[in-house]
Amino acid sequence: MARVLLSGANDCKNDKKCRFFDIYGIKSLKIAIFAHTFTMLYTDRQGEAAGAINAALAGDDYVSRLEKSFSSITGKNTVALCSGDAALHTALYLCGVADGDYVFVPTFTFYSYIATVAHVGGVPVFLDCDPNTRCISASALETALVWSELQGKPPKAVVADNAFGAVADYDVLCPLCKAWGVPLVELAFDALGGNYRGVPCGANGDYGALGFGKRIIGGGGLLVCGDDRREAEEFARLRYSEGENYDYAMHNLLAALDYAQIDAAEKAAARARKNLDALCKQFDFIAPPTDGDAAAYALVKAARFAAELKAAGYNVKKPPLVHTLPQYEACHYFEHEQGFSACRAFDEYCIIDTDMSALARKRLARLLRSYSG
Repeated sequence: MARVLLSGANDCKNDKKCRFFDIYGIKSLKIAIFAHTFTMLYTDRQGEAAGAINAALAGDDYVSRLEKSFSSITGKNTVALCSGDAALHTALYLCGVADGDYVFVPTFTFYSYIATVAHVGGVPVFLDCDPNTRCISASALETALVWSELQGKPPKAVVADNAFGAVADYDVLCPLCKAWGVPLVELAFDALGGNYRGVPCGANGDYGALGFGKRIIGGGGLLVCGDDRREAEEFARLRYSEGENYDYAMHNLLAALDYAQIDAAEKAAARARKNLDALCKQFDFIAPPTDGDAAAYALVKAARFAAELKAAGYNVKKPPLVHTLPQYEACHYFEHEQGFSACRAFDEYCIIDTDMSALARKRLARLLRSYSG
């Protein structure tokens, strides 16, 4: 059982009984003090999280609890990992991605996900977004599949991101990937707590990658997989393996914090969706929600006012189209339709975090109205 010292660090140095703090195999005074401080900070605001952290310090296994909970939610096997990128890396490994293999990816996404593809040796092939879902275009995907087939080099994986909370049209994408024999990896970092026609985000593809650092005050990631869970655990060094493996285990304290906030993710998605719906009713320059939209962000035609919105205290981003970044200029890019790049329609748009109070939403509406007027 972990001991948490309430006196100063210097006092502990003089006490032989306090020399070792065993917190799940990590013997560190600093970690023990940090854990105690972290728990104290959460006592009033996040009582359940504080209780879970205390239980984790006492030895309760929250990694297994977290995995079992999400297996129940998704109906699939899950593996808790140290980060969302670790989950994506593991999914690419299970897809068999090696040096020089094509991986089809969205361009309207967060660039670090593409960096993970490049890190494992995959060659990104960028797909335009669908003008309605803002996620990968099925027509661009089909064109790219035909192109790669003609080259005799089909992709090892297709990565679909629920971009900034918008949800892809999996009723079209999944059958298309299945027909071509290509595994689909669903990224749901911004869509935790959302769902597509009753299926939780992260469980629509052959593999899913979730993250706990965006919609809740948590951390780490989760891989959603099939019968190859053991292989995933070996790759993530959760089981002994003599093959390629990485230290991707989730720390038990993080698992406890995430586990205690599972319900909070659904509440955050519902709150954000309510805000997005309210804003869309007032303004025609805000993109409407998609089917199953997790509503993490509102896509607003107000990029020129991004600095003012940030100064007003709102979380505003203007993500670049990843295929336009210098490091990817040699990569192939397929448009939604020949001669029509749908993602360019959003050049004047920025994204605004919608997880806010009703008062903050009304204040945002006043600002947007003043800009448009």
